[in-house]
Amino acid sequence: MFDRTLVEYEFHELLEYTMQKLLAAMCALSLVLLPLSYAPAADNVKKISDNLVEVVVSGQGTTEDEALRDAKRKAVEQGAGAYIFSRSETKDFTLVKDTVLARSAGFVQGFDVLSKKKMEDDTFEIRIKAVVSIKGIEDTWGVVTNLLQERGRPKIMVALTEKIDGHRQEDSTVQTRAENLLLKSGFLLVNKEQLKAIDQKDLQAAVAEDNPAKVQAIAKRFGAQLFITGSTNAVKTGSRPIYGVLTHIYGANGDIKCYRSDTAQLLASQNATSESADQNVMSAAKKSLNDLGHILCPKVQGDILRFWQDALEGRGEVQLQIEGIKFADYLKLKNALKQIKQVKDVTAKFSNGIAECSIQSDVTAEQLAEKIAEALKGVEITDVSQNVIKAKAGKE
Repeated sequence: MFDRTLVEYEFHELLEYTMQKLLAAMCALSLVLLPLSYAPAADNVKKISDNLVEVVVSGQGTTEDEALRDAKRKAVEQGAGAYIFSRSETKDFTLVKDTVLARSAGFVQGFDVLSKKKMEDDTFEIRIKAVVSIKGIEDTWGVVTNLLQERGRPKIMVALTEKIDGHRQEDSTVQTRAENLLLKSGFLLVNKEQLKAIDQKDLQAAVAEDNPAKVQAIAKRFGAQLFITGSTNAVKTGSRPIYGVLTHIYGANGDIKCYRSDTAQLLASQNATSESADQNVMSAAKKSLNDLGHILCPKVQGDILRFWQDALEGRGEVQLQIEGIKFADYLKLKNALKQIKQVKDVTAKFSNGIAECSIQSDVTAEQLAEKIAEALKGVEITDVSQNVIKAKAGKE
């Protein structure tokens, strides 16, 4: 007699066995093809010499400048895809990659804008054809890798306040986004769980007061080379029925700054706004803050990465401190510093016979000290560290 139940059982057994075999075959195939998924797309990359490639890419951003920067980064990333992939198993790969790509504009030898348009969401898209220098990327990659091995990964402290309808929140949505991005890039973070209660209280008060100097002191105490501070807020802007359901609308705004802990140099200053809606009040507020974090945090991360390469190479801001100088000589000093070719900008102050100068330069502190010694005969260099030059006034 025909046993329908038995036949169905055997059929399902056979089907399950077949699916298991098919799944195993697909997994094996995916393992074979996995490395290929990381290879650069070849259809938009054209080699034009041993050193140069031509790439066609599109970039997006909230402004045309942002879209162009995004396009240049993508051009470098795709143009040097094979080289970057070959380094993917090396130590500190992500931090080196992100640091190098933050300088993408320097590897683009030239570009033509093929098209640009404003999207429906008010963002911009720019399509370019760019010529990328592979050798420049390889050289910079080696420099960053070596310097990072010598000096170690940087540590950052993030301290942001967050308010919803004027009420302080214990956990900051934007801060969490910033911390995750920095960790993904390979930065070290100050573990706030290790801060004592009094440190936590002092830190919260300093951020609430918008007092970077106090935050700086705490950051230095815990070995952070950089610190990020600022505030974010979400406020209800209205409610309206959407498809018959009452929906709450929240607008968020934020202002974030990043400083060096040793010199208090401002490295990044970004602000933005966002808006979101939800049937639940708290969900609407959190969504607006989450959107804000996705706008603000990558910008701050990019500024930090661009600075970090300068810091690794000893470039950027250098502090010059000269003791025993007269005011008339101080005025001459400022003018003399501006005449040094490698100096881009100088800000200075004079107090009690001490001149303190903040110098923006594209050379190391040691190289700059040599230039200062040559240009200012009446100044004796007494000490040179990574970003500080100390000197005393003498007689010419």
